[in-house]
Amino acid sequence: MRRLRAFWDVHRFRIAPQVEAVLDRRRAEGTFDNIAASLVASNDDGDGLAITLRRRGQRQFETMHFDAVINTTGPAHGKTLRINPALRSLGDAGLIRIDSHGLGIATGRDSRAVGPDGGPVPGLFIAGPLARGTFGELMGLPEVARHAQAVASEIESRLGALSSFVSGR
Repeated sequence: MRRLRAFWDVHRFRIAPQVEAVLDRRRAEGTFDNIAASLVASNDDGDGLAITLRRRGQRQFETMHFDAVINTTGPAHGKTLRINPALRSLGDAGLIRIDSHGLGIATGRDSRAVGPDGGPVPGLFIAGPLARGTFGELMGLPEVARHAQAVASEIESRLGALSSFVSGR
């Protein structure tokens, strides 16, 4: 999953034709390039960026100089609990954990977070791309919107049931 996700993401999403035209023109002018690589280090070299990288399928590192670098890999879902302070605090509190595929937060079919003990966390719901380990593709806007609507409906129904219980209906 970890190795294939990048290929899926590249082929799943398309860019707008206008953006593609600009990139094609810039590539032809020699002012743009796509490089499949792992970023090893980056430094401000005064006139731009000195980037040390390892190209896909290669072992050696190389350092290149750029005016700008755009990282298009998207979020590092498996590292999300380490790099996002809010999510890290939820993980440290024992409320969330990474899903078994390393794509995001462990989530039940009802969109509730699954705690480290394997049980659902009452009142804590996960919506959007961080729930894709359970629900599959949740990266495109239509999928994210549908999932967020389903989560909102689930919360609404739980609040309605709680309201009925509290009022004795």
